Amino acid sequence: MKRVLFVDLKAAYKELSDELDHVYRRVMDSGTYILGDEVGRFEKEFADYCQVNHCIGVGSGLDALLLILKAYGIGSGDEVIVPANTFIATWLAVSATGAKPVPAEPDNNTYNIDTTLLKDTITPRTKAIIPVHLYGQPADMDPINEFAKQHHLKVIEDAAQAHGALYKGRKTGSLGDAAGFSFYPSKNLGAYGDAGAVVTSDEVLNNRIRTLKNYGSEQKYYYLNRGINSRLDNLQAAFLSIKLKYLVTTQECVLGGDFFERGVTLQCVGN
Repeated sequence: MKRVLFVDLKAAYKELSDELDHVYRRVMDSGTYILGDEVGRFEKEFADYCQVNHCIGVGSGLDALLLILKAYGIGSGDEVIVPANTFIATWLAVSATGAKPVPAEPDNNTYNIDTTLLKDTITPRTKAIIPVHLYGQPADMDPINEFAKQHHLKVIEDAAQAHGALYKGRKTGSLGDAAGFSFYPSKNLGAYGDAGAVVTSDEVLNNRIRTLKNYGSEQKYYYLNRGINSRLDNLQAAFLSIKLKYLVTTQECVLGGDFFERGVTLQCVGN
């Protein structure tokens, strides 16, 4: 009996090794490894892919969420609604700003936020909601956005598990005010190290995050804000550009069993 790995990163590399090795040599020969042309190229490609105006490459998916929250001025004394059922990075991004994560319970059918329970989480201190598109399945964004509009909240998608997934024909990343993506190697769009991105169509937010992720600097040795060091490097950006060509949304998948009976649909991503 042949043993099949649940995640086989080595096999995935071998499938694209000629292209990946070529861009590796190109980047290494360039002598530019941070904030170079490869990053700008990938940012444009991924923004177009997500159907938004801007993509900002950062160091990880956690950093992407953290930078969005900081750029919106969310911090001590504020509250952010998060799923009770999610990877810890969603909560850590909120607590790292000094804000309080407030859990919303999941829908038993989808394991995403139960939108009917959002009313139980709102307080005068609530500033944002972070829906997570868990296991590649988009959260039910229409009622989330309506709830956010009624209460003047920012909607920040945690799309770390949902590159290319669709919600009513629209890509994840384009469904709220901004979104954070992870390119951890095991993701369906994975780098060969830690990497992430913020996507948004908000011009002001784009400019703030570009400053915050680079020590708070727009110009070398001039610092406007207390920023962090979270930059997508040239080599990972080049790898991601190659792999992005093979990430296409092909069809709707309907899960069987209980999911099928309840009519839950997922989007398949793959080549």
